[in-house]
Amino acid sequence: MVMLAAPRSAPSELVHGIALFGHLVSVVVGFGAVLLVDWFGLLWLTGRRPLADVLRTARGAHVPTWLGFAGLLTTGLFLGPPAVPKAVAVLVVGINGVYAARLLPELSGRPDLPVRLVVRAVAATAISQLAWWTAVVLGFLNTRS
Repeated sequence: MVMLAAPRSAPSELVHGIALFGHLVSVVVGFGAVLLVDWFGLLWLTGRRPLADVLRTARGAHVPTWLGFAGLLTTGLFLGPPAVPKAVAVLVVGINGVYAARLLPELSGRPDLPVRLVVRAVAATAISQLAWWTAVVLGFLNTRS
């Protein structure tokens, strides 16, 4: 949908500057929240935090994560024609985010997590990190060309 709504020509300097600032703020908010949750997840995997801390952090980061993601989509409309590889990375971020949000209740309230569930959570985290970093790097490279 964003690909269809995005302009086919470059916006004015003013519009581009405002959109770029909003885009960067959205990265900080959305990806920052994701990094925080993933950090707590890593601490849990290494035995340094209880799972309850990870789940509490994930629930608390839910709104900023999705606000940042929505901000990225909205401001991206005003940055000029989208680069397809970056758009694919952002699509993966969104789909994986929905999957991770649906996985969260399965992780809650279980005294003993099945290995299969831990593997699914780690896979969702790895996909999230790969997709977010890919989008950030491609966005940076796109501004350099």
